[in-house]
Amino acid sequence: MKKLLTFVMILLLCGAIGALAQDDLPTRAELTDGVNYIPVAGAVCARGTPYQFAVRTGDPDKLMIYFQGGGACWSDRTCRVEDSRFDDSTDTGELSGAAVGAFDRDNPDNPIADYSVVVVMYCTADVHVGAADVRYGAADTRYTINHHGAANAIAVLDWTFANYPNPDHLIITGSSAGAYGAIYHAPRILSQYPGVPALVFGDAGIGVTPEAWQGVDNWNGGANQPDAMPPTVEGAVNDFTYSDDLYATASASFPDVIFAEYTSAADSNQVGNYFLQFGVPGQWAPNARAHLETRSALANFRYYLAWGDTHTILPTDLFYTMQVNGVRFVDWFAALVAGEPVETVACQACESES
Repeated sequence: MKKLLTFVMILLLCGAIGALAQDDLPTRAELTDGVNYIPVAGAVCARGTPYQFAVRTGDPDKLMIYFQGGGACWSDRTCRVEDSRFDDSTDTGELSGAAVGAFDRDNPDNPIADYSVVVVMYCTADVHVGAADVRYGAADTRYTINHHGAANAIAVLDWTFANYPNPDHLIITGSSAGAYGAIYHAPRILSQYPGVPALVFGDAGIGVTPEAWQGVDNWNGGANQPDAMPPTVEGAVNDFTYSDDLYATASASFPDVIFAEYTSAADSNQVGNYFLQFGVPGQWAPNARAHLETRSALANFRYYLAWGDTHTILPTDLFYTMQVNGVRFVDWFAALVAGEPVETVACQACESES
């Protein structure tokens, strides 16, 4: 994959993180009821546009930190404007308009309707883990992508820690690209809230990649990863097992926290990305099951494998309608949130409704 890059300029973000000032940001007490969008001075999206995050006020004792999805890129083929595979600016997202799924406060079946929600918005094409400026393209058409996902997320988390210091309940989650951000940043968040009942939930981001793919390494994703997860040879990360390693590290470090994932058995979006990573599409589904089974060896990990090829569940009405083996997803998720024991749910004949 690195042969596709004309030039890679790694920018370690310790200085950049410090530059993302918190002084000018409003406090929670200054927010209006409902949804608030908060720009972060110095933070940028992939193509240099300003960055913002969102907060929906609710019960301050119940906190959900949600990492937004929106694609990714790792080569000229996936990063250039005409073929872009990612959102390159922040928008109103899941909290805007007629919110659906887990964001619908008016649905009586929603177990998190009253939660305060901080949305780590996403526009850096690096699944919230990047710490690099990368130049893509041919010599006469070079352009820079600001993979600053880690710095942006940490700025949002710093604000969250200052303004929600003592929640009684905590959910760390994200959809699609945000699923990787959730597990990547989970140790940082859980360390801030020791002893708080917590759920870490990944929605449609299993982490199936071909062995030759090096996107996480291109993004310099190892720069801010958990200390307990050392980098592999010469500072590179093993992208093929990266998500497995993140879950193993976090679950071992926080054995009282429940870690869980959701995916459909033939998720068309994840299969499409696997193809763009030069994987064989037909291999995605068995590899996804293999990754989930690997994580199932962790005592505090569960998963829900749904039928069909849909992508994500939290920001869709599938949150209420999906059912596998007689178990509604919303009931399974509610039990996780409540800290009740749940078992893994997996479809058998996964091509159609079960």
